[in-house]
Amino acid sequence: MTRVAVRSEALLAWAGGLASTAEVLRDEGSAIGGGAARLAARVGRGGLPGVGVLAAWVGVEADAARVAGPAGLWGEALALDALAVRLRLAAVAYAGAEDLATAALAGVGSGVARAASVGWFDETGSRVVVEEVPPRWTPRTLAGPGDLVALGEDLDGGRVRVVEVAAPGGGSAWVVVVPGTQSWSPRAGPQPFDLTTDLTAVTGDATLAGTGVTAALDVARAGSARRRSLPPGRLADEPVVLVGHSQGGLHAASLAADAGFRRGHRVTHVLTTGAPVGLVPVPDDVRVLSVEHADDPVPTLDLAPNPARASWLTLRVGAGPPVDVARHRLGAYERTVRAAAGAPFGTVPGVRAWQASAGSVLGRPVLGVTEVVVTRDARQADGARPP
Repeated sequence: MTRVAVRSEALLAWAGGLASTAEVLRDEGSAIGGGAARLAARVGRGGLPGVGVLAAWVGVEADAARVAGPAGLWGEALALDALAVRLRLAAVAYAGAEDLATAALAGVGSGVARAASVGWFDETGSRVVVEEVPPRWTPRTLAGPGDLVALGEDLDGGRVRVVEVAAPGGGSAWVVVVPGTQSWSPRAGPQPFDLTTDLTAVTGDATLAGTGVTAALDVARAGSARRRSLPPGRLADEPVVLVGHSQGGLHAASLAADAGFRRGHRVTHVLTTGAPVGLVPVPDDVRVLSVEHADDPVPTLDLAPNPARASWLTLRVGAGPPVDVARHRLGAYERTVRAAAGAPFGTVPGVRAWQASAGSVLGRPVLGVTEVVVTRDARQADGARPP
């Protein structure tokens, strides 16, 4: 697990910038005050000024005091200094939280390693198998983020859904939908979207389920390349939107952060619901929308808040405990996202901006749907199956 310290480091950088700005304001205040003093001395040397000159000087002196004094630049500088101090304190708190989260997840990883010695949470020696199957989803235009969330329905049995749409200006764009946890057995079976993958993914390690999601997208793009008489490599620059609920959201964010995946797939957007993705280092050029219910404990399993930055919008709904298991269901999140997207303008800041930025897939004609079943083949490296 790699520690993600971007929040504390960003806070310290902001604090330094604000302190520098405060110093500039103080310098400007000193310059204005000094200019007013020089003007006063010049007026004084000229003897008693006329009434008009005196009135003008009183106005200049008052303006200078107002701009440079406690209500002006000096006051602003002090306020920025105070904010810089708060940011430094927040950075210390975040660093502590990051250390705590890292230690806790390291403990999870250690526990998983010990459990593997008795056959639990272990997919060592297994490989991923993908099989294309007839789609269950009826193609229809994806009008908004609520439709993207709804694409996660009917993905039991390890199904991954890939929707191809006509991209603006030609070519295609891709929506990849990853299912959530489907098996809670501590033993890794043929279903890779299980508890083993949950624990492995939350500690930041690669999973066979993630490999299967990549393979599903590659299957869909290979079929599109054949239809368009293009080499598959020509599709590497087409936009990809990753969508996932619960464990699926963790896979979606992890793939967006994976340099190897990004070399062959241009990820532009990620949409997660009910997923613990706060520690996943998704690059700044990917627009993320994370939706969380405050009474759903699953999004907090990584022990860290989501990053606060322009490219990552977290919509957290509700007032917190008591815990309501029903609030983790996909249908509950779909209703939340539809309500947020349909709310009056300005009511839910950022949602419409994210929707507008996803114009490569939203409101576009659907060209095709590919669904594959991802399974874990437990065959060992020597070809023998475990007892």
